[in-house]
Amino acid sequence: MATDVIAEQEQRVAELTEKLVSQYPPSSTHAVEFLGAQYDMGLAWVHFPVGSGGLDVSPKFQKIVNEKIARAGGPNSYARNPIGYGMCGPTIVEWGTAEQKDRFLRPLFTGEEIWCQLFSEPGSGSDFAGLSAKGVRDGEEWIINGQKVWTTLAHLSKWGLLVVRTDADAVKHAGLTAVVVDMHSQGVEVRPLRQMTGEAEFNEVYFTDTRVPVSETLGNVGDGWRVSLTTLMNERVAIGGAIPQKGSGPIREAVKLWQQLPVESRNLANAC
Repeated sequence: MATDVIAEQEQRVAELTEKLVSQYPPSSTHAVEFLGAQYDMGLAWVHFPVGSGGLDVSPKFQKIVNEKIARAGGPNSYARNPIGYGMCGPTIVEWGTAEQKDRFLRPLFTGEEIWCQLFSEPGSGSDFAGLSAKGVRDGEEWIINGQKVWTTLAHLSKWGLLVVRTDADAVKHAGLTAVVVDMHSQGVEVRPLRQMTGEAEFNEVYFTDTRVPVSETLGNVGDGWRVSLTTLMNERVAIGGAIPQKGSGPIREAVKLWQQLPVESRNLANAC
């Protein structure tokens, strides 16, 4: 019986992918429209719940989807939004509220909203639990102060997955909380770290009295360590399972897509 169920799931995934490519030919369909349809059909992350971009089937069937779309010349969400697709999306589906899943997952998958992950700090090195960025609760908001570094694509991102210390008296692992921060909020400053190529894929990010709604907490207060483990475990899976993009890596591809935006849109992003 189990074998029959697996075979049925595999056939269903394959048929839905064929339907997607047939109804939305990649050669004549805008990437955002194609990826939106892919999400709505449950083919974004097939192991996610129905309604959250998935079909609640084995993750191994995602390979069928990705390979069929690649052969048809379709867009790749990981290439457009690598940190969002590979790390933040799985974290949101694991720890987010129903409202957070509804709000964030679809535009994350289509690449309309780029994401970054704000974990590393200049003073903590490999001791992630020793981070010093702080979140102090003020009514229904967190007030965030601190610095993050080596943040990939922060300069292009709409949202960031941020972990801060919210309890200075708790043991290191227990005093952390994860929140979703609007990277265009007042008090967020992104400074590029220039490479030899002149590009700035990585950034320093400064938070100065940045206000984040408590409703954008992922999990409960104090769950930041466990939330971060979910993110980092999915980073390994994403890197290992990504389909190589000919002549381009996912970070370079995301930068290239941003460069193709109208100048006024890029200026707005830089100004925020």
